[in-house]
Amino acid sequence: MNKNYLSQVAWLVGLTIILLMVLSAIPPIESIFTTKPIDILSDLRIKNNDILVDEETLYHTADTVVAYPTTTLSDSFPLPDSIARELIIKNVKRKEGDTTLIEDYTTRQNGLQNFISAVENRNNLQRPIRIAFLGDSFIEADIFTQNIRMLLQDLFGGCGVGYMAMHSDFPGFRRSIVQVDKGWKSINVITQDPEYNLISLPLQYHRAENEAYTRFRGVNKLRHIDRWDISTIGFIAQDSAVITLKTDSASHTYNIEGKDVAQFITICEPTSNIEIRCNNNHVAMWGAWLDGTSGIAVDNISMRGYSGTSLEMISSNRLQELYQAIPYDLIVLQYGLNRMSQGITDYTSYTQQMVDAVAHLRHALPHTDILIMGIGDRCQNENGEIKTMPAIYGMRKAQRNAAKEAQCLFWDCYEAMRQIGGMNTFVNNKWAGKDYTHINHQGGAPLAEEFVKAINHALNNLSQPIITQSQETASCIYE
Repeated sequence: MNKNYLSQVAWLVGLTIILLMVLSAIPPIESIFTTKPIDILSDLRIKNNDILVDEETLYHTADTVVAYPTTTLSDSFPLPDSIARELIIKNVKRKEGDTTLIEDYTTRQNGLQNFISAVENRNNLQRPIRIAFLGDSFIEADIFTQNIRMLLQDLFGGCGVGYMAMHSDFPGFRRSIVQVDKGWKSINVITQDPEYNLISLPLQYHRAENEAYTRFRGVNKLRHIDRWDISTIGFIAQDSAVITLKTDSASHTYNIEGKDVAQFITICEPTSNIEIRCNNNHVAMWGAWLDGTSGIAVDNISMRGYSGTSLEMISSNRLQELYQAIPYDLIVLQYGLNRMSQGITDYTSYTQQMVDAVAHLRHALPHTDILIMGIGDRCQNENGEIKTMPAIYGMRKAQRNAAKEAQCLFWDCYEAMRQIGGMNTFVNNKWAGKDYTHINHQGGAPLAEEFVKAINHALNNLSQPIITQSQETASCIYE
């Protein structure tokens, strides 16, 4: 006689439902990693976006912030004892007209002083003004930054694409240069157990397996990037090695000595091509900087899946060694996407991690301005309607709070996207993917215009404006 298991199945189903209901009562946990919420009734619930109200009402208002300056988080020099420890930072405006402003939470509200100084003295710098964007997949493949570079080079001159890694997993994804490489093993900040003593601002290094090579070729898909004037290669050689560079006009071979400091090879030859070869896996190659002799350079240093929380682990010595060869006037931290999770709106611990990251960068690079770029718009389907995820507002708040506590700059990418329609408009215009998260090359162009508008506003509102009406930027091409 066959035994009837129907009752056991019923008990198992019942226990499973009870277990899922119990797990549903446990809130998501946001710590070193983020747990996902469990909700078996999620499709039946009506979402409540009341959490958004406080942030939404502040778009056009000015912040008043109580700042507590310290030797690490204040400006690059300590405050005199005669100045009260508690300072009130007033009138930090977020919007003016249709411009999403750069919010300045430094104690003297001079958070762009190094960048502005470089712009004012650009004719005597004997180098390009330089901006680095450190980010995640939102700006991967030079999306957004390629148009910022083009518009700023329209204004201030310059050429070339700036920093390039020795290896790319998706070389055809990037449109601002052609890259072909072979034979490299890449180690980065999200690789298990990277040697942080070998990492600097590029966030990765590359070792040759047998003889490795990389070729870069300029393109004319955007302005100013078909050729460049100076090629700089940065690396740490733990043993002697041979590095060969070949440009349009010449081939150069360098016998490198092993040293426990960063080394740089610079060749001043206008070119549209360069080939880099290395024969030794004891050389940790940081990458190449392809620049003009003057004007402005914009580096895209993007790392898919990274949230910026381990920046404070980078050696201060390596950061300073890089700065001596490649001085940065402004660093933009574009992160948050990989720390955000549906159902979580409190990112207090992330705020503190970013405060620590800014403090570390500022300590190592006291002549570099730091700007936290807020997370962009991201949408989800709520009862058949596409709406901004509530988690976006929690992350935005955490990032702005990080800028306030770290006393640095903040730019609200979400508000800038909303100014041109928000993620719904981006998707409808085919400026973003159907994931309602990542913009594409077409979407990077209008967003870049918003960022450059913010830069222009900061430069125009000095006692002696740097940008005149005749120097207004040309429009990007969105197609």
